[in-house]
Amino acid sequence: MDLQSHMTVHIPYGFFGKGLTYFSDDDPPKSSYKHTFTNVNHANFLENNQGARIIINGALSKEWVTSKKKARRVIVEQIDYVNDFISKHSDKFALAKTPQEVRDLVTNTNKTIVIHSIEGGRRLINSQEDANFWASQGIAFITLVHLLDDENGASAITPGLMTSLINAKGGFRKEKNRRLTEHGKQAIQYLANAGIMTDISHMSELTRKDALDYMFEHNIPPISTHDGFQPIQNSPRGISAADIIRIYQHNGFVSLPLSGGALKPHKSFPIYQKMLDSLSRADCYCEGSIDDYKFTYQMLKQFIENNAAAIAKDSTVVFAELNDSQKVKYSIGFQTDFNGWLNHNRPRYGKDGCYELAADREYEEIELKGLAHPGLLNAHWNLLIREGVDLEPIKRSSEKFLQLWQYFLDHRRLED
Repeated sequence: MDLQSHMTVHIPYGFFGKGLTYFSDDDPPKSSYKHTFTNVNHANFLENNQGARIIINGALSKEWVTSKKKARRVIVEQIDYVNDFISKHSDKFALAKTPQEVRDLVTNTNKTIVIHSIEGGRRLINSQEDANFWASQGIAFITLVHLLDDENGASAITPGLMTSLINAKGGFRKEKNRRLTEHGKQAIQYLANAGIMTDISHMSELTRKDALDYMFEHNIPPISTHDGFQPIQNSPRGISAADIIRIYQHNGFVSLPLSGGALKPHKSFPIYQKMLDSLSRADCYCEGSIDDYKFTYQMLKQFIENNAAAIAKDSTVVFAELNDSQKVKYSIGFQTDFNGWLNHNRPRYGKDGCYELAADREYEEIELKGLAHPGLLNAHWNLLIREGVDLEPIKRSSEKFLQLWQYFLDHRRLED
């Protein structure tokens, strides 16, 4: 399950091309991992995709929208676009608006399954009626804060120029004042009442702290679909080790992005920096490649499993002794963020990689191209498996997500 990709970014941002369309097999698009402003979510890549059978489409809000009506309209247009596409291609794609629909489709079809979500809550959740409306559209979760500070809270300003320029106003505010607002707290509650999860990705550190405190106090499990692990990505987008434990203790879970620089190590804690330095010296770590994801995932997995007793609040719990159904609690998801205004993993080998090509060996396409498009997702996973990476927590994350979604639906309080 891909916890968020963007099939409809061409609607709020027209320069992304034609959207979710098929290309001719005789004239495939040029592919490169450098695709910040290029559509890569072609339907050819998404149908029968062995690397992501279930895809959560993130309808993108317009960052600078000021009108509530316009904010809703641009999201509804994206939802309708996906629904219409699926209706026209129902032999290959299916829409799921509940966990049970997902389960039925997985069992009874071979179709690519699409679920709706929204990235960016700006001007979208102003009342219980708003939240109920989004629930009626089949929205599973909303990433409350995106790239700009807004009425809900503050956005994380990450290292580098892009987010600093986009969220320049937020960058001039004192960090101590960049908190979750009362409006943001109410939005989280409205969404929970409607059976919709809140994704805490993109929040500034204090906004995230406030959101977690509120959610824990009100028994609302949090999810993070594409933040980092602070001991390695030591920036505002990195979630602390303590908060990772708290999220899992409260029935939530986290997911790591596959999107290139999102998992680039930054001021890593010494224990992890030593590991990275050792791997680099042995030519076993190529920064910016699949290795960033591989390293972060393995370290996060190790951390979660080593802290299974703390998460369960039971000193007798040993992760290795749990059965498969019990291990679902400790799942780790993934999020591709294709068409999310970013590049993806560069290749390990060749001109854009770290290492020269050897004449006496064969290479996987992903080793030579990087993660250039969704059609290479299966190659991404197969390469990790070949290198001995345990992907079971990722495989279990679909079940974890469905269980959590069902929990929210079972605890709805639909009020006007």
